[in-house]
Amino acid sequence: MTYLALPIIVLVGYLIIKKYNTQAVLFLAGLGMIALGVIAGDMEFMAKGGKPTGSIVVDFFEIISVVSSSTLSKLGLIIMAVGGFSKYMSHIGAANAMVQIATKPLSLIKNPYLVLAMAYVIGQLINIFVPSATGLALLLLVAMYPVLVGVGCNPAAAAAVVATTGCLDMGPASSAANKAAAVSGIDVATYFVNYQLPVAVPTMLVIAGLHFVCQRYFDKKDAEAGVTHEFNLESKEQRKAPKWFAILPVLPLLLLLTFSEFAIASIKMNVTTAMFIALFISMLCDFAYTRKGKEVMASLKVYLEGMGGVFSSVVTLIISAQIFVEGLKHIGFIDMLLGGATGAGFGFMAMVIVLVAIIALVTMLSGSGNASFFSFSELAPSVASQVGASAAAVAMPMQLAAGIMRSASPVAGVVIACAGVANVSPIELAKRTMIPMLGGLLTVMIMTMIVV
Repeated sequence: MTYLALPIIVLVGYLIIKKYNTQAVLFLAGLGMIALGVIAGDMEFMAKGGKPTGSIVVDFFEIISVVSSSTLSKLGLIIMAVGGFSKYMSHIGAANAMVQIATKPLSLIKNPYLVLAMAYVIGQLINIFVPSATGLALLLLVAMYPVLVGVGCNPAAAAAVVATTGCLDMGPASSAANKAAAVSGIDVATYFVNYQLPVAVPTMLVIAGLHFVCQRYFDKKDAEAGVTHEFNLESKEQRKAPKWFAILPVLPLLLLLTFSEFAIASIKMNVTTAMFIALFISMLCDFAYTRKGKEVMASLKVYLEGMGGVFSSVVTLIISAQIFVEGLKHIGFIDMLLGGATGAGFGFMAMVIVLVAIIALVTMLSGSGNASFFSFSELAPSVASQVGASAAAVAMPMQLAAGIMRSASPVAGVVIACAGVANVSPIELAKRTMIPMLGGLLTVMIMTMIVV
């Protein structure tokens, strides 16, 4: 039955590309492979932590319950807390206040291409606190994009930069980073400082430099062809907030780094706790500013709705991806993959390149970095043990690759949104982002070899 795994994986990729519901596709593929394993005579397929119910048919649904319970009690709650906090920051205007302060120095730079390079770096740093790539892009299209066009940047070039600002998915607020830390068996603050930052910082600088060169090249090419791009942005009303609100989105990261091995190790704090503390402080600050107690208390609903939205999109995707991986395990594909890699003499870097290539391809075709990374992230611990490396060393380039190639995909939501503002097709915008993203991906692989 193992030989059927590859065509099933190809079919899954095809259906995701064709915009079938990703969760449903992964659920059905995972359960289908488990069924094939049962037909082949392997009746033991219950996920870790679960017990057989006494009925094979009921066990098929019990495994979903076991995986869901495990995910929701750990990683799921973390990601929901992060999603709720992110939405609350947008609601009270704190995220916008941070963007306004961060982008203000751009208006002082005269060279438009240097402005673009700096804008990417600033946007990528803001992404640490505003984790959604599309959400960040929409925020920057309102706060940063007009500044870029105002200092002389081509609207298409400005849109290309904005579309890539969330490509590295850095920091404890990122659901992908939390997933990578979870499969690596380490806390997300350690993953961020010890694994992400050493690779992401040089990658960020390379992408910024490539934006400088590439956007100038495409602008010159458009000018020679007589192509012009118009500024096309409907301004949306943003809630006004004092400038000091800009510190609020940073609170969770400050708490996590303060109460960790890097500062005060005697107090342990996880991401969920940090988010709840930051939410409490933010609500107090909002009350101090507005003096409207009833409205501030009512705003808790925004946080809870944010948690629910992330559950329906991200958490369910993680659960379905885990069922998919359970199916791959049961049908023997993972053992075959690792055994084949060992027989071929594949080492650490060769296996990482294979996994990154798979994720990059699926992300490019589907436009979803989360779908590709969550589907294959569970392979990281097995591959790591096979090649004698830490799970984080394998998961980190996989995670960064998923975010990077999302910004190069013409079917990604963030690219489509930014293309609409610049009045260009998503394919044309993806041409402007492709070289910086490929350069970033190459830098990730090189830095992985050097640092890890």
